Parts: sequence; structure tokens; C-alpha cells
Amino acid sequence: MKWIRLLSLLLSFALAGIAFSEEVSTKEPRWKQLSLAYGFVLGQQASLELIEKRFPDLAQDVKAAWFAFNSTALGESARGVEEELSIVLGAKWSEYVNEMTTQMETLVGRQELTRQQAEAFLREVRQRAKGKVPESILVVLLSAHPQFSKNPALELLAGWKQTFRTKGHPKAKGADFSISFPASWSKREGYRPNIIQFFQSGAGHGPIMCNLMVKDIPLPAGYKPTQEELKEFFQPSELKDMVPDGGTFIDAKSIILEDTPAGMLVSDQTMQRLDLALTMRMTQFVTIQGSSMVFIQFMVAKVPDSNESLDDLQQKYLPTYRAIANTFVFNDKYK
Repeated sequence: MKWIRLLSLLLSFALAGIAFSEEVSTKEPRWKQLSLAYGFVLGQQASLELIEKRFPDLAQDVKAAWFAFNSTALGESARGVEEELSIVLGAKWSEYVNEMTTQMETLVGRQELTRQQAEAFLREVRQRAKGKVPESILVVLLSAHPQFSKNPALELLAGWKQTFRTKGHPKAKGADFSISFPASWSKREGYRPNIIQFFQSGAGHGPIMCNLMVKDIPLPAGYKPTQEELKEFFQPSELKDMVPDGGTFIDAKSIILEDTPAGMLVSDQTMQRLDLALTMRMTQFVTIQGSSMVFIQFMVAKVPDSNESLDDLQQKYLPTYRAIANTFVFNDKYK
């Protein structure tokens, strides 16, 4: 139908300059993130050692609490933090470890410690093993997990997740949906008018970026597209027209998202910032609710001097994109 063709063209114009332009916010340096997480783990270890020293009869409880933490994904993540920090600091690593350990042992050793406090801390460590860790620490720990950092889908599938809901958000235009991301991904409000939330893997230092975007579509007043019309709109030939001018079409597929006709569109675009040209691959999942079009946009850039091409990155991270998109839920369907 005519509105389908018109809608594709209007959206291609609307997306030009938006899809690839979401800015990465100023964030904490990675070494500082890692240092805070490393200090947290060292402090926990020093506290457990102090309990064992002052209350020898609690030695087995101390070992059990430490084993409970160390044998989980968080324990492996702590080892990942240590390995990443050692690479960042290089020759200064040994000096850094000695200084941090001394400071932590001195700080903890000065504390008054009753048996009641010791037993309470042992219970806390066992709860930490279950993920009850301050969010600022948890995000960094999980971002350093050796397997999760390579394949974020594994983190999500292992249950380490955060769920974002759009209900009541001023940019959601009435759309109420939920979607889950790995717990280690940073999040913030989108800067652009239609971008609700911006996520980035690796506690804000990873390669994958994601926009959640909702845009009004120019349908006639009171008009509701039929299922057949939606299926037609999300045909690959129609999706291809949504690639902004200057972009390169890569692939398009008709899919089903939350029992609703939807599409997956893959395209490349080169973005110029000052004297730097950056080529990005965008994979977006698109569907329609009412008079709004919902976009889940994943972006990854080719790193200069890297041997990984955009095709390599696409193959590497597509399972993550799919795993996240598969958590998408229209909440008002279940009222």
C-alpha cells in the first residue's frame, strides 16, 4: 500500500544522522573502575583473614564463605579484574599489588571486630556470592569476566541481567515495553530526542553500543495496520529503503518479535568526527506498536589496526544481539 512506501521513505530521512550519532558519554577511566573493584575484593579477603585470625573457631566458616564467593562467576570475574589490571599497569603491577595489599591490611586491621560483626560479615560474603554486591562494583566485576567479555550473551543467559522498562518515559510516546541487557552493560538516558536509553557493553568500555528508540509514524488518525500490512512493511525489500542516504545496505530479514511482525536490518555507515572517519555496523530490530515504531539498534565500529572486519564483528556479536532482542516484551499485551 502507498502508506507503506511513504513510511519507509520518511523513516529513512528521519534516521539519517540519528542512527549512528548517539554520543558516548564521558565515563570513568577503565583503570579506575578496575582499581575500585580490585580494592573491594582485597578488602573482602583482608576482612576474612582478620576474622580467621581473631576467631580461630570460625576458620571453617571463613573458608566456606570465601569458597562460595570464589567459585561463582564473581570469583572468576575478580580474577579477570586482576589479569586486566596487570596488563594495564605492566611493570608497575607488582608494586601496585604490594601497596594495595599493605594499605588494605592496615585499614582493616585497625577496625574493632566483635564476634557478632564477624558472623554478620560471613553471612554478607555468602550473599555477595549470590550477586548482592553494590551495583557499581558488580558491573565492573562482570565486565572483566573472561567469557562474558568475549560473549556477552553468556552473561545474559547465566542470569546476570538488568531489565529496562519504558512505561511512563517521556520519550516512549506511550509505548510500554521491557527488554533485558547483561548486568555489566552501562546505561544512561539518550541525548537525542527519540532515543530513550543508551547502553554500552563492558561497563561503558566495551565494543557494543545499543540505542532504544521510539518514533511516531505518520499513520492516518485512528488507523491501525493489519497483520498482513505489517508483514508487507517488514519485507526485506521495504526494510532496505530505511537505510539512510550514505549508508550501505548489508542484509534484511522479516522476523517475529514478541508475536508481532518485525524486521532485522543491517547496514554500514561512515561517521566523520573532526579528522577521524569511523565505519560502523548497525544491526537493528524494528517493530510497530500502535502509531509508534520501536527500534533496538546495536552498533559496533571497526577498530583501527584491528584484524577484525565488520563482518567478523557481526558474526561474533550477532548471538548477543539476538539474545537481548529475544527478551523484548510488550507489557500491555498481558494486561
